[in-house]
Amino acid sequence: GGSGALAAGGGRLRVLTSFLPIYCFTANIAGDLAEVENLLPGNVGPHEYQPSRGDYEQLAAARLLVVNGLKLEDWLQPLLKSRGASKPLAVVEASSGLGERLIRDIPGLSLEGGGEPKGLSGADANPHIWLDPVLAAHAVTNILRALQQLDPMNAAGYESNAVRYVGRLQGLDAELRAGLASARGIPFVAYHDAFVYFARRYELNIAAVIEEVPEVTPSLRYQGALRRLIREKGIRAIFAEPQFPRKIADQLSADTHVPLGFLDTLETPVSGHLTLTSYEEGMRSNLKVLTGLLH
Repeated sequence: GGSGALAAGGGRLRVLTSFLPIYCFTANIAGDLAEVENLLPGNVGPHEYQPSRGDYEQLAAARLLVVNGLKLEDWLQPLLKSRGASKPLAVVEASSGLGERLIRDIPGLSLEGGGEPKGLSGADANPHIWLDPVLAAHAVTNILRALQQLDPMNAAGYESNAVRYVGRLQGLDAELRAGLASARGIPFVAYHDAFVYFARRYELNIAAVIEEVPEVTPSLRYQGALRRLIREKGIRAIFAEPQFPRKIADQLSADTHVPLGFLDTLETPVSGHLTLTSYEEGMRSNLKVLTGLLH
């Protein structure tokens, strides 16, 4: 039954989220109707997470776990397997149901020719859907349905919170579209393939990525190919990411005299703590960085 999903003490539904964007989407829908906590500590991204004892306890107490999906939370598997709790845990993937809108392979971004093994497999969808606010609104709908199902008493409240938040996402999308109109088609080099949904939405031109496989330093041959591409294609900017080492990006920028900027994938809050508006603030600061360099 509906009330059975809540703690015996008539407490609020306990919800756990995996990382920054998922926390922001979920907490904005929940408002004060449910208790939302984020699993990852402020400064740790989903790629480098190691579970702690407290995480096991948080997970045991939660009734709903909200994740991005698309293999981004593979680090959670061992935690979920060993979750010894009397109460069942519902899991919702924010990315579910995107189907054809998922991007599977980015042939143009890798410069390695011929027989080199490709790090990006054609079968796996790119998980970075949250960097497109229109897909973020789709994620909000998935999260809303899960909250309503587990806590039907508050279904109407969740609905009105979600409608309000989707309105903010639509405003953000309009702002990005207008702000990036003059950057359309201008070629730049990104750090990895995180911004492909964002680039597709706003018709931006990612000519190549620095790291073909995340966290694997590109070979000297690949770096040479990048330098050639930067000169030949008239690349206007190189972007690194604040969460990753900047050495290679700095070197490329120095060698080619192309300016360097930082784009945030929003996997961890820059300030170290999460707020309800971290996602929107991060998107707006990326907009500033892009318009500052692509004109």
